[in-house]
Order: sequence, then C-alpha cells, then structure tokens
Amino acid sequence: MADEKHPAADEPLYEPIGAGKIQHDDENDAGDTSSPGGAQVRLLVRSALASALLTVRSARFWWESAAILGACWGTGTLLVIALVTGGDLPPESHAWVYMLTAALLVLVSCVLAVRWGDVQRGAGPKPAEGAVDGPLLDWARCIAQGLIFATASVVFLLLLAFWSESSPAVAGVSFVLIILEVMVFGGIGAGAARWFEGQRGRVLAWGVASLLLVGNVVAVIALLPSVRAYEPVLVAINIQRDELGRVISYQCSPEIRGIAEVYHTERIFWMATSNPMVILALIAGEAESKENALDWLPGELQSAAEGTQVPCVEGQEREKTGAEMPLALIGVGTQSGAAGILLAGGHRAARRRLNPAA
Repeated sequence: MADEKHPAADEPLYEPIGAGKIQHDDENDAGDTSSPGGAQVRLLVRSALASALLTVRSARFWWESAAILGACWGTGTLLVIALVTGGDLPPESHAWVYMLTAALLVLVSCVLAVRWGDVQRGAGPKPAEGAVDGPLLDWARCIAQGLIFATASVVFLLLLAFWSESSPAVAGVSFVLIILEVMVFGGIGAGAARWFEGQRGRVLAWGVASLLLVGNVVAVIALLPSVRAYEPVLVAINIQRDELGRVISYQCSPEIRGIAEVYHTERIFWMATSNPMVILALIAGEAESKENALDWLPGELQSAAEGTQVPCVEGQEREKTGAEMPLALIGVGTQSGAAGILLAGGHRAARRRLNPAA
C-alpha cells in the first residue's frame, strides 16, 4: 500500500484561465484604483511640465523669443511710419504700434506652433513606455512652450501699453489668443506629423495652416465679384446708433432711393472668421471700446457678415435684437475642428503603426 499512487496523480493539470483567472487578478489588485485614462493624463501633464522646464532653461529659446518680440515691434513701427507717408506722427501712433505688435505676435505664434508640433515628435517618453500613443504628447509639449512664449509676449505688450499710455486690454486679449492659437496650430502640426510621416506630414500641416492664415481671406477677396449685385434700395429712417456711432437698427420707408451696387458679403464672409487676425480684431475691439484704432472694426466686420453695409436693400429692415452672429466663436470653432481632425487622424495612424493587426 505504501507504493500505491493516488488516483488523481496521473491526471493532467490545467492552469486556471478565463473568468477564474480574471477574478484572481482582481483580488490581488483590489487596492489599485488607477485607470488607464488617469495614467495617460498624468503622463501628459508630466511631459508638459518637463518640456516647460527645459524651455525655461534654454538660452536659445529666450534669444529667439527676444528676437521675435523685437522684430514684431520694429515691423509695427515701420508700418505706422509707412502709413503716415512722410508726415508728422499723430499722437496716437504709439497706440497703433502697440496694437500692430500684438497682432503680429498672434500671427507669429501660429507659425511657431506648427513648427513646435512637428519637431517635438519623438522627444520624451515613447508611446509604448508611457501608455500614450499618437500626437498627444507632442501636442502637450507644444502647449507648454506656447504658454511660456505667451507669458513673455504679454509682459512685453504690457510694457508697450504703459509706454504708449494705452489700455492693457489688448495685451490681455492677445495673451489668451496666443495660447488658443498655439493649441490649434500645435495640434495641426503634431497631428499631421503623425498622420503622414516625413515630408507629406509637413506639407499637410503647412497647407492647412496656410488656409487658416492666408487662404481664407484670399478666398473672400477673390469671391467678392461673384456676390456683387444691383438691388433696389429704399430710404432708411429711424436710424439708431450705439455709443461708438455704429448703426444697430433702422426702418425702411416706402420711398425708393434708387438702384445701388451691393456686395452680398454675408454669403462668403464666414470663411474669413477663421483667420486669427479677424478673431483678434473682433475680440480686442469689443474688449476695449476706447481704442480709436479698433473700435470701428467689430461693427464693420459684423456688417460684412450680415450684408448690411447698404441699408434697406430690397426693403430689408434691421431691428435691434441683440442676437448677433458670434463671429469670433465661429472662427474659433472652425480652427478647432481642423485641429481636431488632424489630431484624430494622427492618433489613429500612430496606433495602426504600433499594432498593425488591430
């Protein structure tokens, strides 16, 4: 009996897998409440902070930023001098330089963001190691750099505002808009670089950026002849204006004023709202209505969007409803949509390269 084997000794052993195994692992990991999504967010935050620290310590970044600030200020000064055409500079010329510098810094930040989003690729933790694949890491590092550049820009603009005795509202609007444009154009650069490798990604990124920076305004100008028409115009009465002299409402009398040349810009102006300069003019003009160089811009742009440059075209009246088309919001939405498409495409392409069988 001592040599008798147990009846189950020769039976094969099976390793528990499936539901039982999952239950066992869950019991061992009961104390771990972290989620993959939370780990990805933490990695993005750490990468952004690390990039910000490297940027602050980079002497090259500060020299380049100082050169950009000086170039924008110098360009704004030359533009003001050119507009005066040899005459004496008016008292508000310093305020014009201040606002032109702010506009140029917003424009330059868009170009820098595309480059930052592209060159950040491959820096920092690798997707397989950090559990984040796609362009999100590149985008986070780009935003960190943009935040530091925006901070340096707003300090410079505040100094110009103090020197020109202008309101700091334009500097504050520019600071917010620079951060927003860095997020948008940085997403375009990072997403395109991951969607198509090499030169094709750069062509896509700069192509989309060119459409948002130049192509939209050029398209509106090119399409102006197609929206020109000759319409009967009635005499406008009971015209009401706001504190800046902008027409906010009017009524039309039965009397015909004649036939006028009308541009129906309401059909095409929506394309220009995605331009950063248009967004800056809309927001800055409303933020500080006392700036003589900007107070007329929001009203004119709103009139172009509604096609009310000529009142009482075909007897169409305008009422003071207060529900105007949010042009700046439309522009920001268009920009964000373009960046979102490229980021999503880059994310899917990067995951496909890491896991071709998926």
